[in-house]
Amino acid sequence: MFEVGFSELLLCFLVALVVLGPDKLPRVASAVGRWTGAARGYLRRLHAELERETQVGEVQKQLQDAQRALREQAGSVDAAVRKAADDLKR
Repeated sequence: MFEVGFSELLLCFLVALVVLGPDKLPRVASAVGRWTGAARGYLRRLHAELERETQVGEVQKQLQDAQRALREQAGSVDAAVRKAADDLKR
């Protein structure tokens, strides 16, 4: 995605220190840390859900392929049974 280097973090910290002051900065840093943790947790759950959906889609495709093959085999078996029945009638 994007990278934040040490110099950018230091600049953000200095701006926050000047704007907020030394008394409010720890509380704001704590709140930002909690928000960041919550966002990471949300993204982790979202990633896991998307992975599950992808796996479900793959399993459904495999099931449809198996059903198609089974129908084809059933059709060929049915044709063979009919042919055998016709041969017996003659």
